Amino acid sequence: MANRNESPLPNDPLRRLEQARADLSRTARRVEDTATDIVSTETPPQVDPAAVAARIDLMRARFAKAREDVVSALLFLGDAQRDCDALLESCETANWRMMAAGVELLSDCLRRALPSEERHLGVIGLLIDALYALRRAETRPDMDRAGEDLLRGLRLAISRELRSTDA
Repeated sequence: MANRNESPLPNDPLRRLEQARADLSRTARRVEDTATDIVSTETPPQVDPAAVAARIDLMRARFAKAREDVVSALLFLGDAQRDCDALLESCETANWRMMAAGVELLSDCLRRALPSEERHLGVIGLLIDALYALRRAETRPDMDRAGEDLLRGLRLAISRELRSTDA
């Protein structure tokens, strides 16, 4: 019995035909599954505007607490940087260029601001509030010009109020 030739395919032609059909069916299902996986990975991820607004709200609330003392402000300046990173990711995903510019301005100010300088904190508060307007400008095509004007004004305010840290 050890010398017997055991073929994986049955000798009966009908059984071989059924086996071939089953193999083709399995192959077709794998191809369909692969095609579905490829299509599902090509669809761009969506940004939840409510999540973006909630992150800005949370940043604003933490900032209000941070203005009470210098130590809280110092902690806020470091923590808010992570919020900016997450907001920038959302902006890139949603292709929001104006809001991304606003978040980059805020991120830069967080790095440059001194927690003991009230005017530096005032600029940061202004930038956080401006993120709401920039998000709105991104979602409404008729507000494109207003968003660009807002960004220009924010850049001017930053250059005026944070110039002492440009050494």
